[in-house]
Amino acid sequence: MSDNAAAETRPVHRDWFAVSMLVFVMVATAGLLTYDIYETFSRDSEANELMRRTGPVVTRPPADGDQVRPYLERGRPVAPGRTAPPGVRGPSISEAAPMTFERDGNELRGEGTITFGAVDAFERALSALPDDIKPDKLELVLHSPGGIVPEAVALARRIREEGLTTRVRADGYCASSCPILFAAGVKRTASKEAWIGVHRVYVDSGIFGSIDDGIGEAQRVAAEVQDLLDGFGVDPMVWTHAMRTPKQSLYFFTPAELKDLKLATKVD
Repeated sequence: MSDNAAAETRPVHRDWFAVSMLVFVMVATAGLLTYDIYETFSRDSEANELMRRTGPVVTRPPADGDQVRPYLERGRPVAPGRTAPPGVRGPSISEAAPMTFERDGNELRGEGTITFGAVDAFERALSALPDDIKPDKLELVLHSPGGIVPEAVALARRIREEGLTTRVRADGYCASSCPILFAAGVKRTASKEAWIGVHRVYVDSGIFGSIDDGIGEAQRVAAEVQDLLDGFGVDPMVWTHAMRTPKQSLYFFTPAELKDLKLATKVD
């Protein structure tokens, strides 16, 4: 083979190798993407199937190193596998039902989803208090699957301003953004059989103009929550667990963690 022929052949070999590598990368990428889509679809389908059930979904309580469970976003705010704690509306309340506040003596029960208007409902409950009961004498008993984070932040600020204590009872469910309200209590009591769980902040698709805008808003809200919890004296590790947990799941705290991370001031 002449030098000229060899010189003409080498670029052809290089081009063939480059094309082959490009095809390999494209095929590998397509395979990974297909797997991700399949895995996401399967996970969402499983979660949706759980959420379509009419009764509580049975699951085991959290234990050290085994604390992530499905988040039943549209499910009833009843602790997984449990009945509603005494005094709450339980199975009759749904994810779509906005949070309400009902007083029984010095106890104020906050039940339902944190929607826009939750702060107004809280203010109405305070304005209806008799003269001999002050807000700082009230204990807010929470039972909620969470809801809109900015509304939870605003409500948490008001809870702390008024000096309420907070509680989650045995079999009580306080998930997603609900722990922000729990953390707002001047004193915070949780049963060792309470279900208190967190996951990362997310925004619904279609609200913002682009993916970057949506991610930016979620990060802004997450930073605001982190500052709020820090101001309440809660260990930042609480929010670290939240940001590590996908929106389809919840990281449930063990009784020891609730106390160690200062999310609860008392566990009974």
